[in-house]
Amino acid sequence: MALTSADVNNVSFSIDRKGYNVDEVDVFLERIAAELDDQAHRIEQLLVELEDAKRASAKAAEPVKAEIVGGGATSADIAERDARIRELEAQVADHKAEDSAIAQALIIAQRSADEILANANGAAETTRQDAQNEAQRILDKANEEKQRVLEQIKKLEDDREAARDRFTDMLSDFIGSSQDILSDLQAGKAGAARGSHIISSSRTLTPPVSSGADAYGYAGESTAAAYTTPTVSSAAVVTPATPKATNVEKDFSGFGDTDDGFEFDDVD
Repeated sequence: MALTSADVNNVSFSIDRKGYNVDEVDVFLERIAAELDDQAHRIEQLLVELEDAKRASAKAAEPVKAEIVGGGATSADIAERDARIRELEAQVADHKAEDSAIAQALIIAQRSADEILANANGAAETTRQDAQNEAQRILDKANEEKQRVLEQIKKLEDDREAARDRFTDMLSDFIGSSQDILSDLQAGKAGAARGSHIISSSRTLTPPVSSGADAYGYAGESTAAAYTTPTVSSAAVVTPATPKATNVEKDFSGFGDTDDGFEFDDVD
């Protein structure tokens, strides 16, 4: 099927990025359409001239034959007409070849456009896939970092609970030791008080024991008159023992003073 200027004017191409410039393609197609119109018009003129030449040659054939038969010479005119016919036929063939070349150029341009479009689509798909892979890599890295931070937070919370438990145990030991020391001090004071009471009781007067019958009773007036009150040496006074540290006593001087109203519920 021959390519016409209408086909060129009505042709359309798909538009995509990295393709041909639309305005430049339109201008080129307009030039091709104009050239096709000129070629078609020229071919029509040549065909008309060719037909006229053929008709003129046919009309001139009879007189020529007659002249030949009659002995006239018109071979020069016939040769001139034949040369003109061959020239017109050559021009028609040239214009047809030009039309074929133009059509071939359009086909090549279309194929080039399709190839460029396919390459652009392939590059776009590659870019999209690379971007998607990069986004997934960044997301995976962010999730790993998030998990690492959560694990660190969990470890810190566990360490805090362990430290709280150790502090609670140490505080319990401190309070228990303090209570034991206080109990020992109170017991020491009570023992000292009891020792003083016993010494005071030992100072009660006791009559001396006599030999014979007086060993079982009083010797009467003379015995009572001879009774002497015993004295108690000051060395007999009992000194309270100094409390000794228990085996569970620990050095909690770094914890400061303990409030008497402390409760375990206060430990957070």
